[in-house]
Amino acid sequence: NAQIQSLNPPTATETRYLDPRETQDKMNKAISDQAASVMLRVRYRDTRYTVEAGDRAYFISRKTGIPFYLIQEANPGRDLDVLSPGDTLNLPSKDKAVPLDPVPNKRIVVDLDNQSMKAFENGQEKFSWLISSGMDKYPTSPGIYQILTHNDEAAGGSFTLCSNSGLNCGSWTMYWFMGMYEVVPGLMNGFHGAVLLPNGNLLGGGSVGHEYTFGCVMAQNDNAKMLYDWADQGTVVEIISKEFAPQSDVGQKVLTEANNS
Repeated sequence: NAQIQSLNPPTATETRYLDPRETQDKMNKAISDQAASVMLRVRYRDTRYTVEAGDRAYFISRKTGIPFYLIQEANPGRDLDVLSPGDTLNLPSKDKAVPLDPVPNKRIVVDLDNQSMKAFENGQEKFSWLISSGMDKYPTSPGIYQILTHNDEAAGGSFTLCSNSGLNCGSWTMYWFMGMYEVVPGLMNGFHGAVLLPNGNLLGGGSVGHEYTFGCVMAQNDNAKMLYDWADQGTVVEIISKEFAPQSDVGQKVLTEANNS
């Protein structure tokens, strides 16, 4: 416990820490299993954000990589449409968007500005291809997330598919769906392949490389299947953009290569 406490200095400015109980449990299990090493997870504390000129809550979400609804939950009773420079907002821990223990040797990097994706294993590039992210009205959120679910077929829908009366709403089928973050509780964005629309056509005409989706990250169907089979639950997903800079070495590598191409 003294060693763990030494890794958690009692300072209000330190946002990272090791959870004592979690750390002790993992160390005890490693000893019991006679493991040569143990992976310990660095946790993140809640923080505060100081509003700058021109900030809106939606852009703060994209700048910090924290889903908007989590910022809403962290600021109950606050009108996030009324912000002034110097105001402070509560930001929840980054762990909220990464609930599972991360897979240590795999990472997916999505570049929204270049509509591309690369996957890495043990620091080496495994996959690379074009994707389609969300349209302007339904943007994909930059940030650090992870693979949470696998469904070989999943259903989706939008008010844009409803009749004028709003009573008859169609739904689409997404192949090789992997959930990665909630837009609101119960509504998840993720990766998928081809999207079969109610009229029998494919979303984006079956193409990728432009913003076609309602918030998810779409790949060609064969590519989506390869990613689906490779990405374990817990695999970290880093979505970068002009608003949210890379947070990892491989993320920075993706950005540098894109800028040099």
